[in-house]
Amino acid sequence: MHVLICTIIRNRRPYLPLWEDQILCLKDENLNITFDLSIFENDSNDGTVEYLAEIQSDLTDELNNVIITCAKKDWPYFGSIRDEERVAYLANARNHALNQALNRKLDYTYDKVIFIEPDIDYDPEEISKLLYTDDDIASPYSLHPIEFADHRWIYDSWATRINASDDIFRGPKIFDMPDRLAVAATFNCFCVYNAKPFLEGARFSGINPITNRWDCDTTNICLEFAAREYNKIGLYKIPVTHLDN
Repeated sequence: MHVLICTIIRNRRPYLPLWEDQILCLKDENLNITFDLSIFENDSNDGTVEYLAEIQSDLTDELNNVIITCAKKDWPYFGSIRDEERVAYLANARNHALNQALNRKLDYTYDKVIFIEPDIDYDPEEISKLLYTDDDIASPYSLHPIEFADHRWIYDSWATRINASDDIFRGPKIFDMPDRLAVAATFNCFCVYNAKPFLEGARFSGINPITNRWDCDTTNICLEFAAREYNKIGLYKIPVTHLDN
């Protein structure tokens, strides 16, 4: 199996050692998988660019192919808020990470694409289960750090929707979750996609393809997959902690 890992980064220097270590552990847990890594960084001023330069050779030694692009875009910085401009920039960055990998001439095609946020903590062994499902999109259940948690409520609530008509997650807290919950959309900081829709041209967008209004970019790609009849989407009872608040 060939898997492409994509990460977009801006000002996440404190979390990158853990991000790097977890990706390499993911590789070690899945020796039957060939991993490529594509990173798109923009507008960081906290040492992120310098750190990526330091670790590029180490990542290249451990993984199959590594592409790192650092760009000066002068995009405004947003926190985790609902904003039309923000989702357009996020979609642009995710597509850049995808395109710089998919546009190369390779002697293989990808089976899966994973988007991994740079500021999360997860168990590489447990989360590896997501690589072997027959879902078109599969994710864990993201959580706030325990000190901020309200009985372990979901972190990525805007991107996670049981029904396509929802505007937020209205499902259970993690203690009440089944092992797998069928949903219309998910991301949750670590999302595994069937590569075929991307290879066929599906891309992230700030526009919801059903309502034609701006919406969460990671919701929109799920709805785009479903429109292409890749509609088996699962949210799994596998915890991932989002570290940055």
